[in-house]
Amino acid sequence: MKVLVICSGNICRSPMAAEYLRARAAQSGLAHLVVDSAGTLGIEGRPASAEAVAVMAEAGYDLSAHRSRGLAYTDLRSSDLVIGMSSGHLEHLAENYPEGRDERLLLRAFEKSPQPARSAPDLEDPITRPIEFYRETFERIRHCVDHLTLHLKHG
Repeated sequence: MKVLVICSGNICRSPMAAEYLRARAAQSGLAHLVVDSAGTLGIEGRPASAEAVAVMAEAGYDLSAHRSRGLAYTDLRSSDLVIGMSSGHLEHLAENYPEGRDERLLLRAFEKSPQPARSAPDLEDPITRPIEFYRETFERIRHCVDHLTLHLKHG
């Protein structure tokens, strides 16, 4: 099974969520799970933001090798589940990639339960915000990904 995590630039939210999901999947015995990330803006080759790298390092995860990449049709053809950070990302998919075979959900659909909520708020982009906002964003990501992992394991 492949999970694709998307955001706008693929330099903050989606790399943090993907890295944490990889770790949680490994801890939970989901060895078959492949996790990737991409951005709707098509930014190629940029490192994760310094704040994202720092916050993830504080939590014991390494984003230093991450390089951004733009979303491609092949990503959606090979993904079983796409996790977006905002309704705008899911709208982008619906407009530009309507024929994807994947399930498409917001990350915060998993905020309260391993069963995804029918509606969910956006996860605000931390770019240009203080590092404390990145920490808060990662805590929300962590909480949602923990529920998502349970969903993938038992759902």
